[in-house]
Amino acid sequence: MRDIQKHGPLVLLILLLGFSLGYAQLAVTTATLSGNVADPSGAVVPQATLRLESQQLGVSRVYTSDATGRYLFSQLPPSTYILTIQAHGFETYRQTGIILDAGQSATQNVTLTIGAAAQQVVVNAQASQLNTDNANISTDIDGKQVVELPLNLRNVYGLATLNSSVNNTSEGQQLLGGGGPSTDDADQDISFLNFAGGFFGTSAYLLDGIWDTDPEWGAVDYVPSVDSVQEFKVQNNSFTAQYGWSTGNVVNVVTKSGTNSFHGDVYEFYRNDALDANLWFNNHNGIKRGDFNRNQTGVSAGGPLYIPGLYKQREKTFIFGLYEHLSLATPVNSTFTVPAAGFLNGDFSALLGPQMSTDALGRPIYLGQIYNPRSTRPITAGTVDPTTGLVATQTGYIRDPIAGNNINTLGPQNSIGAKLASFYPKPTGSGLSSNFFASGTAPAHSNEYLLRIDHNLSKDIRIYGRYSYKEEYKTGTPAYWGSSDPAGPGNSRPNNRWNLVFGYNQVFSPTFTMNLLTGVELWHETSTNQSRGFQPTGLGLPSYLDANSPEFPIVTIGSQSPLGPLTNETVTNHGPIGSFSADFIKSLGRHTLNFGFMGAELEDDQANYFQSTLVSNGTFTSGPDPNNPVPFSTGNGLAQLLLGVLDGGSTGTTYNPAVAVHYLGWYLQDDWKPTQKLTLNLGIRYEFQTAPTYRHNIASTFNPAATNPISSAVGETLPGELQFLSSSQRGVYDTNYENVAPRIGFSYRAFPKIVFRGGYGIFYPPSITCCFPGESAGFASQTNVPATLDSITPNPAVSLANPWPNGYIPITGSSLGGLQQVGNGVGSAFISRKSSYVQQYLFGLQWAMTSNDLLDVNYVGNHGTHMINASINRSQLDPKYLAQGAATLNTLVANPFYGAIAAGTSSCALDQPTIVQSHLLSPYPQYCGVSENDPPVGFSIYNALQANYNHRFSRGLTALVSYTYSKFLDNVEGNQNWSYAGNQGPANNYNLAAEKSVDGSDTPHSLVANYVYQLPIGRNRAVGGHMNRLADAVVGGWEVSQIATFKSGLPLSISGSNYNSYGGNPRPDVIGDVHTPNQSIHEWFNTGAFAFAPYGTFGTSPRYFSYLRGPHYQNWDTALMKNWQFSEAMRLQFRAELYNTFNHAQFYTPNTGYAGCDPNTDSSCASSFGQITNAFPSRTVQFAGKFYW
Repeated sequence: MRDIQKHGPLVLLILLLGFSLGYAQLAVTTATLSGNVADPSGAVVPQATLRLESQQLGVSRVYTSDATGRYLFSQLPPSTYILTIQAHGFETYRQTGIILDAGQSATQNVTLTIGAAAQQVVVNAQASQLNTDNANISTDIDGKQVVELPLNLRNVYGLATLNSSVNNTSEGQQLLGGGGPSTDDADQDISFLNFAGGFFGTSAYLLDGIWDTDPEWGAVDYVPSVDSVQEFKVQNNSFTAQYGWSTGNVVNVVTKSGTNSFHGDVYEFYRNDALDANLWFNNHNGIKRGDFNRNQTGVSAGGPLYIPGLYKQREKTFIFGLYEHLSLATPVNSTFTVPAAGFLNGDFSALLGPQMSTDALGRPIYLGQIYNPRSTRPITAGTVDPTTGLVATQTGYIRDPIAGNNINTLGPQNSIGAKLASFYPKPTGSGLSSNFFASGTAPAHSNEYLLRIDHNLSKDIRIYGRYSYKEEYKTGTPAYWGSSDPAGPGNSRPNNRWNLVFGYNQVFSPTFTMNLLTGVELWHETSTNQSRGFQPTGLGLPSYLDANSPEFPIVTIGSQSPLGPLTNETVTNHGPIGSFSADFIKSLGRHTLNFGFMGAELEDDQANYFQSTLVSNGTFTSGPDPNNPVPFSTGNGLAQLLLGVLDGGSTGTTYNPAVAVHYLGWYLQDDWKPTQKLTLNLGIRYEFQTAPTYRHNIASTFNPAATNPISSAVGETLPGELQFLSSSQRGVYDTNYENVAPRIGFSYRAFPKIVFRGGYGIFYPPSITCCFPGESAGFASQTNVPATLDSITPNPAVSLANPWPNGYIPITGSSLGGLQQVGNGVGSAFISRKSSYVQQYLFGLQWAMTSNDLLDVNYVGNHGTHMINASINRSQLDPKYLAQGAATLNTLVANPFYGAIAAGTSSCALDQPTIVQSHLLSPYPQYCGVSENDPPVGFSIYNALQANYNHRFSRGLTALVSYTYSKFLDNVEGNQNWSYAGNQGPANNYNLAAEKSVDGSDTPHSLVANYVYQLPIGRNRAVGGHMNRLADAVVGGWEVSQIATFKSGLPLSISGSNYNSYGGNPRPDVIGDVHTPNQSIHEWFNTGAFAFAPYGTFGTSPRYFSYLRGPHYQNWDTALMKNWQFSEAMRLQFRAELYNTFNHAQFYTPNTGYAGCDPNTDSSCASSFGQITNAFPSRTVQFAGKFYW
């Protein structure tokens, strides 16, 4: 305790800084070596002098074993060490080759030999792999594996999936999104990882110990070059109290540092299409292989900083630097649905199918029938319909079918609708869906720079600093329809990133150490669409769009692929992200105290360009009764557009939000060894995450309990109002300061080679996972197309020439107070919310099969409470009202808000004399809708058996085999913007318990194996050890490495509804066996096993089918390397890498959007339901040359 007393003021100052700085961070860049010193009889040896040295880094530590014979070297920089032990009456013990990795707690028990100190016992061995210090599970990838494994795209975060419990969410987006393959330059997307039982965005990414996790999307900001990485570690189920702001999953990357000898490499990796296999669907559609080039060159070097005549401190200062350039042109493809022959001419007869029923006037109803949207009218049972002269058999509404589905019978097409539709390319294939196959090229280039300096100020103080910068240009979406087509989806995204870190490590005494870290990170990204600068007036749209939204609008058309860009244009500054930490370790005999604080200040600034949208989904051309939809497909969005009728859309103005979040946490842990066999980890952590704040308070939050000011005008108490941020309410919700996280673990060495371990802990993941949760209204505006006033007929005031007849909703700042957005929609976090938390638990064993072989088998579980969903529609009509029937709910009644809401300011007819009955029954009738952002409304349950076998490098071989058998259940999607689910929402927001199903990332079986093997052939090897140098140059020095991955298919989610559920999201009913005996890409499942759910129900399809899955995944990546060794350090390496070595077809999951018809039995069904239309890349080949010195 004298050390703490002696340095108490310094420690107290640093801890207090944690409160004032507002940011802090984890320190996991160091290692620990501990153990016991004993004599041959097993008795402890106190007062032994231990010296631990790294000649590479010039680090030397001295420790004296305590009364129990125990020693502890803490907060060591990763390196290779030499341990020397001297004690009276014993021979000197010297062990070399002790490799310590970042974050490692290694144990090395030593038995001394009786004899004279002048005699020496020398051992060359690494520390034991058994973890006897805690219950943490980790996957460690050393520097050799990092550079020798066939790492596709040379992205270091791809190594995380060597842990079989980790899934790559960016692949999941493709698998369940039905889109085309992503381009390989999206380096951050590889970090879209789902850890065992965790949602994307709830893990921590650390680079040299500082925060590298973007607050907006939950993945990394800065991806370091492979050749700059010394160690890569995946830590899941981290029960030590040091870790926070995650579900217990941490990815820790440590960069290389210079050593006392000069080393480096120069390299080039090259790919082109010459040896690549053609994409599977290219072959399927008769399209030749696309042109492809990828060239990555670089140089890295490190060593002592030595300047002749100026600076000669070889053991003091070490430097490492890297430069890397990447240029590529990636061939990508995608499948679209474009108008079939005749559609643009108004002839939709190809959609007509057989007669399915009759309408209320006795007329036949055909599958695929299109109705005249302007013929909607009421009818009464037993009376004559004056339009047709037919007697109605029931009361309701009716629409007239368009004869032969030829809209020209109604007159000329709408000129603007026809102009918009003319931008579609012509089909490249037959059929009504997935009939345009496009290939494109996604060019990209980047330059990366890194400089790191480590310096030993003294034998007890070590500092280091690193600066990294990457400038990058990449393609978001290729110009599939041609670069000159303004309606195409092309998008470019140049972005630059900076990362700076400084570390300070001090040894106050052999039993008391401190490690400080601070860092800053910034990421500047822009997104520009290919139609930027396009004038919408050229389409006949209103002139005010030219100034506020100078792009081709996003035109969403039912049953067709959209026109226009696929994403909004943005300019984003992610950061600065500042981080700081102070970690202390004090050894007190059998107790080791770890304490400190950590946190981060994360900022996100964004400038958006509003992207106007037009929607024509065919709602008004379906029929025959809009209040009683038939259980099959009618209507068509393209036909409706050509008739000049819209279902919706939006335009508006944006603002530039700047959001900040603070993470702060303090921890104390006692690692107690009551016996030499048992270690107890007893920790407590306190942390909080401040609610997001907006610069200048330009946002608002929603208070559902407050009385809205408009209540007095309508004579009724209406709950819910927006409240603007202010000096007294800075955050968009109230910060929770009650997040206490106990951590308990144990490690029991029951046998010399077997350790039982277990742990329990509570973890608090980030409170938000994407974007900006506050409401921007007042400072930005979104004006929706008022497409209908009664939910039945098109609004006669709306036309394509003037979709927004009332103009823009004005910018009012905070002047409206609680009346803001009354008459319009709200999307915001709610002011009161609970903290999400996850309980992790584990029990398992480690078995040191040999000195180099370790088997780790564990039961792993977790249970999440108050887990977030991206959003919840809080305006959904209570399902109890659905029994009244659509006719009643859609009845126009007197509008109590008429006169209280100014004319022309509402986007949902709340400024009109009448309003539909259903709206007045909604929870917040003063608004068009209320959506809660990031609501903590869900749960998650994960149970798994995890087994990992690790062969530490020996005899030329290193290997890791990881297997997970698991089940992942939940009832929410987490961050929908990046999750496996895409935009799948709850069927019924009033019954979230019914959403319980397997998660979209559920993977029952996952097996990943990798190895690096130096073939024992050649000079000085087991085979041909005496061959001459010429023969060795040909047959010696060969090396092979592989990664093999096998995973179960992902569960499928079937969507689709044909009735207005007033804010719900019904799914189809399951009416038969969902499996098909002849599974193929054309019919992956029985597409006839589904039907639209009847009115008033929400479907019997689960959120995800545990028993209906997409294709399983199997893949082999292989690298073959030839090394020519010129000296101990100098060698030349040639390598050939084959990704998807055996060219297996790796299909995406099928399209799962049900349209009310079966494309496998009905040729008029314009749907790709049940069909697989994309696949992962086929085999690709990469060559490389590397020269090491």
